[in-house]
Amino acid sequence: MFRERITRNYQSLSPSFKKIADFILTSHQRVAFMSASRLAKYLGVDVATVTRFAQQLGYDGYTQLIREIQEKVLAEMREARAPVTDRLDAAEGPFALTLWRDWANLEKTIKNIPSDQAEAAVAALHSANRIYLVSEGAGAGLAIAVAAYLNMIRPEAYALVKGPFDLALSLKDLGPGDLVIGIGFTSYAYAATKSLEYAKKVGAKSLGIISQADCPIGAVADILISCSATEEGYLPSLTGVGAILFSLVYTLLLDDAELYNQKLLQFQDAYADLTEGTARGEEEVVDDLIARF
Repeated sequence: MFRERITRNYQSLSPSFKKIADFILTSHQRVAFMSASRLAKYLGVDVATVTRFAQQLGYDGYTQLIREIQEKVLAEMREARAPVTDRLDAAEGPFALTLWRDWANLEKTIKNIPSDQAEAAVAALHSANRIYLVSEGAGAGLAIAVAAYLNMIRPEAYALVKGPFDLALSLKDLGPGDLVIGIGFTSYAYAATKSLEYAKKVGAKSLGIISQADCPIGAVADILISCSATEEGYLPSLTGVGAILFSLVYTLLLDDAELYNQKLLQFQDAYADLTEGTARGEEEVVDDLIARF
């Protein structure tokens, strides 16, 4: 497929070829209706460059590439019209079935999340003095990632993913105005549940994000967002919970774009100073950071 070919060859592409590659990867549905000349004009490159790009990927020419992109778009249109149950039934093998099941879970999650709970969660993030994300097992990685994202604009966001001693040490000053977020997937979310109970005891707010109804976080959280999940057992999907966490954080960032941009520039300055003279400290690294953020 064209995506895999582009990805495997991306690092060896010239700047002009990367320009074409980036547009195809982000806007393949638009490219599907563009001739080589129209694509070249839109991107400000020569038609010959578009042809050579396709050839470097291993196609005979642009025509073969565009046919593959068009076939992909047609398949996506058919899938979009098909009920989720049809997609699950038509899945070829357990790998595809798992991906479609995750798709179904996320679709149901989006439709079923109460808007008042989502708004309350964002408001709690906005107003919190300190934010503590508590999880264990598979959720530990998500807690660490979200804390890192929050730290772009919130200097006091912490991921608590160790045992009771470290939890007590981190939460000893917890009080009104703070927020504890418990992330749980199964009935084993003991640390997060106890942390939310402690938050209630000292007057702090609590937010629970869970993927299964038997997760004990659901019984103690002030604000609760529950994913729709079809899996049972000890290894539920992380997709729904991960998507909710990212949506909450990104909403927070976009709500104060000026602060986010200011903190981003400060981060870039600090990174440039700390890596000066190293292989990763050149100017192009800062340019890369700007593009990525």
